[in-house]
Amino acid sequence: MTYERSSERERIRRVVRLIMSALIAFLLTGVAVAEEKTPRRLMVPSDEALAIMIKTVLIAYNDANLTGNYTVLRDLASPSFRESNSSASLAEIFKDMRQKKIDIAPIVLFQPKLVQKPRIDEDGDLILEGFFDTRPERVEFFLVYRAAGGLWQLFALRVTTKRVEDAIAVPSAGTPLPQAKPATQESTLEKPKQKTTKGGN
Repeated sequence: MTYERSSERERIRRVVRLIMSALIAFLLTGVAVAEEKTPRRLMVPSDEALAIMIKTVLIAYNDANLTGNYTVLRDLASPSFRESNSSASLAEIFKDMRQKKIDIAPIVLFQPKLVQKPRIDEDGDLILEGFFDTRPERVEFFLVYRAAGGLWQLFALRVTTKRVEDAIAVPSAGTPLPQAKPATQESTLEKPKQKTTKGGN
């Protein structure tokens, strides 16, 4: 049983490395922001592109937590996120998740499920909120992307894991995200000001 579990984990890690390389290459060449004829009216990417964007960030986040190296995650983010968060500060922010050795790599075998339609808020940021139906715990995420350099780039993230039997639909994020300082990743939507890791203005 132990050998089979180790083999399965190693197989998932190999898949993660391959997918991560492919996803980063795809992002660098192309999940471009679709613009209409009227400048600054941005469109939500296709379902396929959204899945790639979500997995890219979460796989980078997971790899950073497992290795303690947050450089790739930071490099995928928007300029404002990078200005507000050094690799060292991200290591401190996500210390709790890292110390718990939580591995969310199995998300590569699942498709993300959104709990509400992707939306572009009043600041022009793309909001994605949902989960991966993994077992025994599902992975819940709340991601904000900002348009920069013709691409949707990470601006804020929140990642939690929850046992499936205890999981409920993620509450609607009706409260606008404030310009908050970085904090822990295991946050509640009720107090985003203190708990959402994001870039500054």
